[in-house]
Amino acid sequence: MLHLALPKLYSLVILSVLLISSGIASLTTQRVFAPTIKTLRSSEAGYKIDYTNKTSLNVEGILGFWTVPIIRVPNASDVSLVFESLTVGFGADYISIGTSQFAESNGTVKYRAFYANLPENTSQSPVRITDLNGMVGPGTRIGAQILKIASDTWEIDMITPQTSFSLNLVHASSLHVAQWLVQSLTDGSVPLANFNFVSFDHANATINGVSTRLNLLDNERLRLFDQSNNCNLADTESITASGDSFTVDFVRAAPPCPVPQALPQVQTQNQTKPPQIINDSLTILLAAGGFLVAGVVITILSAALISARRKNIPSESTTPALTSMNALCKKCSSTLKPNARFCDNCGQAVL
Repeated sequence: MLHLALPKLYSLVILSVLLISSGIASLTTQRVFAPTIKTLRSSEAGYKIDYTNKTSLNVEGILGFWTVPIIRVPNASDVSLVFESLTVGFGADYISIGTSQFAESNGTVKYRAFYANLPENTSQSPVRITDLNGMVGPGTRIGAQILKIASDTWEIDMITPQTSFSLNLVHASSLHVAQWLVQSLTDGSVPLANFNFVSFDHANATINGVSTRLNLLDNERLRLFDQSNNCNLADTESITASGDSFTVDFVRAAPPCPVPQALPQVQTQNQTKPPQIINDSLTILLAAGGFLVAGVVITILSAALISARRKNIPSESTTPALTSMNALCKKCSSTLKPNARFCDNCGQAVL
């Protein structure tokens, strides 16, 4: 964690170490989310710590890292803007440092770094950081902090893999708000540039001298809407399991928003239902198949029943012969025919 009144060199060394570690951590962040107090519609997207109603809690520092987005320009004639920043304070009383991307009408995109200090430098803010010209292009990892080092003195720092920037500013008032933001001009005069997404990590704020992760503070999630407050331009995801990382996603550059599709009307009794050719055919096939299966089952059962009944009836082939070959009639002693049941001469039955 960073503490108050750090020497500039030491502060930049800490930022350098965090810049490297944040690049590694961003590749391994789990997609498990931490709780957020509430979600608000706003002219910015990101996260906000607001102790305006708790004046005993002073914001004395903010820290964050992000990667400069690659701006997508669908039409060369379209002008658009987006910037990412860390901000302490709110309204017309704040200090800010960040990066910006401005897509011009000729299709080129200008990538710059800036800071602002209001109301002390209202006429000059925002100030372009010329020391970082050419050092904040697309895909560049950025580390930044705003830190109170005396009663009315603040230090702002920005570091890239190639170089760094540091400056002391005079700001007399106490500040109670910290913000990690993605936005365009709040008046909507310039459309939001298509930044795809921006991920912040190592998001920490120093409150009354104690540096704390974002998820342990009374954080508010901000969703970027247009001035009518009806059209979502950029959406903010939940804080990840690390407690200090989140992503802002581009939705659209400007109104109008797509009109929701009307739900299909429910048919009434007076409406004619279209013929269900496929369903009716399927029903017929199933019925025919059922009759066929039933016929096979009945045939098998009938055959089994007939077979069982035949087993219970004695067969003639197993009945012994009533008379033997060349037997004689007991009454007239005439020769009987083979297997004869009665005598042909006297008509006597042979039992």
